[in-house]
Amino acid sequence: MREIAEDEESAFASADGLITEAPLQAVWVASADCTPVLIGDVRTGQVAALHAGWRGTAAKIVPQAIARLQAQGSRLEDLRVALGPAIAGEVYQVSVEVAAEIGASIISHNDTQKIVQVLHELPNSPLLADPEPGKVRVDVRRVNTLQLENLGISAEQVAIAPYCTYQTPEHFFSYRREQQKKVQWSGIVSGKLIN
Repeated sequence: MREIAEDEESAFASADGLITEAPLQAVWVASADCTPVLIGDVRTGQVAALHAGWRGTAAKIVPQAIARLQAQGSRLEDLRVALGPAIAGEVYQVSVEVAAEIGASIISHNDTQKIVQVLHELPNSPLLADPEPGKVRVDVRRVNTLQLENLGISAEQVAIAPYCTYQTPEHFFSYRREQQKKVQWSGIVSGKLIN
């Protein structure tokens, strides 16, 4: 993560995450198949908008953002998290190596096969079988949810949109479905102090 100074010349930061430092500010994130994550603090009014694709999820963008919010005074119990529409696990095919890279964000192990095995054994596993050798299906939203659980954020604090961007062309553009990078949709979050 890179911090953008208030006086920095660029009006638009090139980043996968934005975090406010004060209440009454809004941030947004654009996505096509990757998971948009919106975080709000009901006490401080701080918010964050994150683009949690497989690479960001593997790099723990959500736990990193929460650590930044905590450094600015947020408490875990005051956070509310929304995971927006994204490609669903049943249609998101990746290599076993990519699945292990993502899985290493929640399972401490260096062996690719061991990580994949442990992921398969988890209740409500984020991995699904794939008929193609060397491939699996991965639910990135589920991995982000497991990261949140590992931090101590309860299920009651997390809302997950049930929509798959790939399987609902009438509502969402999908990079995987269209094989084009031309359209994205946005999630916006803003906060205010609750007294």
